[in-house]
Amino acid sequence: MSLRERRIVILGAGGHGRGVADIFTLSGWRVDGFLADAKDGLVAGLPVLGPLARAFEAGFLDGRAAIVALGDNGKRALISRALLDRGVALATAIQPSAVVAGDAVIGAATMVGAGAILGVGARVGRFCIVNTAASVDHDCVLEEGAFVAPGVRLCGGVRLGEGAFVGAGAVILPGVTVGAGTRIPAGSVVSGSRF
Repeated sequence: MSLRERRIVILGAGGHGRGVADIFTLSGWRVDGFLADAKDGLVAGLPVLGPLARAFEAGFLDGRAAIVALGDNGKRALISRALLDRGVALATAIQPSAVVAGDAVIGAATMVGAGAILGVGARVGRFCIVNTAASVDHDCVLEEGAFVAPGVRLCGGVRLGEGAFVGAGAVILPGVTVGAGTRIPAGSVVSGSRF
């Protein structure tokens, strides 16, 4: 797809969806609009094209990529997997001000926010969120659907299980493994080997 042809529809029109739209706009994509169940009209100057279910209508996404921009880890992963199963191209959103090591790996339909840092050897799975000013240091692993809130600091070798959530400003010390679906409260400092 050439730069002129890169078009996207964003599923979700809340704060996260608007942030993702901004990333794609800054990156030269044409954002056709949002799909959202509880909104209509314009959001951030872009049209709401219908409910989330419209993404599954035959032909609706032809020629366009999509990204599920919902803060709910379970819904984001569920809808993203269903779209992949239907052959929809899912885009990854990396804000231009993010710092990403050359060997970092970022999965499909993941968002890396403004000022975020991904260190050497970092591996971020599909459908993840690494939010504004979060730091994912060397050799960290985020499994599918993990959510790292603004200002989080993951020290080297941290592993977040599938669907884990780390609240704003939390610090996870080196080598900690956070289990699938675990929620770390904002401002926490986590040490030890497992949480």
